[in-house]
Amino acid sequence: MKKNAKRALAVLFSILGTVLGLYIGGYVLFVRSVYWLVTGFTAGTLSAGMLLVNVIKIFIASTVGGAIWCLCDIIASHIKGLPEDDD
Repeated sequence: MKKNAKRALAVLFSILGTVLGLYIGGYVLFVRSVYWLVTGFTAGTLSAGMLLVNVIKIFIASTVGGAIWCLCDIIASHIKGLPEDDD
């Protein structure tokens, strides 16, 4: 694989990991959980099960987002570090 193509693919994986980590960890697990807690509390429909599930989601949000980013960063560094072809 050409050097520029490997570099572009590595940058793509790095950007993809950042975006996915922020979306899944930041939005899906954190922001939406806080939103459902607030709406459940204001509507008076907040149950113990809903509270427990959303609190767990909030606590693991940064871990999941960081794990996704780290995995994509490892893939990007592996792609960037592959040896050059003889072509």
